Amino acid sequence: MAQAQGAQRPQDLPQLTNWMPGVAGEDVFSGEECDRIIALRESEEMREGKAEGDAGGGRKIRDSRICWVQPRQELSWLFGKLLQVCQQVNQQHFGMELFGFTEPLQVSEYGEGSYFDWHLDLGNGRHSVRKLSFVVQLSDPADYEGGDLEIMAGPEPYAFPRGRGAMALFPSYVLHRVTPVTAGTRLSAVGWIGGPHPR
Repeated sequence: MAQAQGAQRPQDLPQLTNWMPGVAGEDVFSGEECDRIIALRESEEMREGKAEGDAGGGRKIRDSRICWVQPRQELSWLFGKLLQVCQQVNQQHFGMELFGFTEPLQVSEYGEGSYFDWHLDLGNGRHSVRKLSFVVQLSDPADYEGGDLEIMAGPEPYAFPRGRGAMALFPSYVLHRVTPVTAGTRLSAVGWIGGPHPR
């Protein structure tokens, strides 16, 4: 088969040698830092509400409570650390072009019966610039049952570590879910790093 004029052979292009569908680090945030993030839910500058998705036919894909944390100077310790970790992991495993934060940070609360069914973080509008998704586990795993963060990167779901302060990162086009919480309360911080559309 003839190669188009000016086309590059795959072996001549920059290639990743350590790509993974998801990466997790244990103890990325300390217990004290997790407490500080949890305390942001009480801030007057945050709004709390119930987020619901629709998978079509009126079926709800999400049942959880959320609030939004806007980047601001006094939170540079948080947003700076998150961005640093995301950039480092991206360089090692994903190789995407990133802008940085394009949306506020979301603090999510999953009580008994709460869940987030299979979905992508990539979508229309502001969701179209999401390139890298991350989740920080804020709760002690002994405080709840169920509530596993899973990605579908093969024939079976892969569950990320549940340890307090663990951070999971994955491209926003990777299918993922939070399984139903069967007891207790699961708290997490969720965010996205944006970048240009593929060309």
